[in-house]
Amino acid sequence: MESLIIIPARGGSSRIVRKNVKLFNGAPMIHWPISAALACVSPDSVIVSTEDRKIAEVAVSAGASVPFTRPAELADDHAGTAPAIVHAVDALEIADDTPVMCLYPTAPIPSSTLVKALALALEHSDDFIVSVGRHRAPHERSVVPGGEGRMVLEDPTALLSRTQDLPQRYFDAGKLYVASGATWRSRTTMMAEPFVPFFLPDWATVDMDEPDDWPVAEALHRAFVMEAG
Repeated sequence: MESLIIIPARGGSSRIVRKNVKLFNGAPMIHWPISAALACVSPDSVIVSTEDRKIAEVAVSAGASVPFTRPAELADDHAGTAPAIVHAVDALEIADDTPVMCLYPTAPIPSSTLVKALALALEHSDDFIVSVGRHRAPHERSVVPGGEGRMVLEDPTALLSRTQDLPQRYFDAGKLYVASGATWRSRTTMMAEPFVPFFLPDWATVDMDEPDDWPVAEALHRAFVMEAG
């Protein structure tokens, strides 16, 4: 059974303008996840969900399919990811048992990573697979405003603890999610219930929300994806 990879790419972006088609290491940003997806599944199974004509043109030129226009109400600043994916699953009449990956357009990760995530989804067909990254510093060592221009340790009880003795915590990396068509249809969000983590390396979890994130992400992509072949 071939998996479906859906890339939700709306036109609006308030902090990095037009980031889904902004040049990233010499190609439109969305080119990179499309290219990785095409190395895993057939072109008909790489779907871009967008309301934006320019994004659609770039996606098609990169080899993806754009079989429908995403409704405007699923493409504004308040629209969630899950409803957009469910819309695509329903519009394409995807079978309940088909593995469906949501791959963000700002996730320039290699095809080998996608293959591993899809394989994990086949082992856990009733769960969501959620990409996660590790917090590099313990939360117990967080500092917070303490008033009068000073800061204080959030958890003073951990002051004398060794870093390696404090618990490792993780965060939703916001790069990819995988579940069956039925699971997508039955959940309001990807993490509404316990999920199976898919651990990403630190370089792959960098945010691309602020302008300063862009050159950092490009450098990491060159070092860990492009130069690695």
